[in-house]
Amino acid sequence: MENIFGLVVAIALGAIFGSYATLFAYRLPLRESCFGRYFGPKSRCPSCSTIIRTRELIPLLNWIFTLGKCRSCKIKIPRTHLFVELATTSLFVLCYLKFGLSQEFIAYSIICVSCVILLTTDFTHRIFPQEVLNLIVTIGLACRVLQEQNMIDAIFSAAIGVAFAVFFYQVFYKKTSGMFANQDQSFDYTKFILVAAICMKLQLFFFYFFAVMMIITALLILEVPIKKNRNNFGYALILPYLWLMLFPPLSI
Repeated sequence: MENIFGLVVAIALGAIFGSYATLFAYRLPLRESCFGRYFGPKSRCPSCSTIIRTRELIPLLNWIFTLGKCRSCKIKIPRTHLFVELATTSLFVLCYLKFGLSQEFIAYSIICVSCVILLTTDFTHRIFPQEVLNLIVTIGLACRVLQEQNMIDAIFSAAIGVAFAVFFYQVFYKKTSGMFANQDQSFDYTKFILVAAICMKLQLFFFYFFAVMMIITALLILEVPIKKNRNNFGYALILPYLWLMLFPPLSI
């Protein structure tokens, strides 16, 4: 019974955070207030500006109430909104199965929802908002220091991370013409490499960096940038990060 209760709590929290993550993923690239009903504009249809009613904001169930369309202009709601809510809820469940209802569950769930926001903003605007990167590195560093009881290792990892981040930038931006949309996007990816170095143990970061390099190299060999006509590769950095943060190899 306790496990069922914890699972329900995780699903509920995941759905709620997913709803807010949708708001953040939409408004951060536009530099709008992310505290809509309190300190900024209320949630509205991006096409006709109709205010979205409270019952239409209920996580996951809102797709049943609206049938995936604006009630006024009938334009389809971007599927990225549903992806964010489903992905966040699923990751909260994974964190619960891994950590139970604990401090680690809260910390890693917030990291997960932040990564979902990054995936979405990279897909829609090809950027990683700095505010989200700051949140990930703050919580990730805090978790690492509390677990290892040592700040020196994190500082050393950051120094190593700078070298690897520069290598990543040199190889995949300067040497690979047209892979990334622009220089800002390459900087965002480079900063995420550095964030991973700060938040991960050094051995785990080496494993992570190798995985990222292999994934992006495979995408280049398969000519995915040309076939898909897109330049967002955030998933190649974020998905390995999430997997290794939640399920690191036993030997590391």
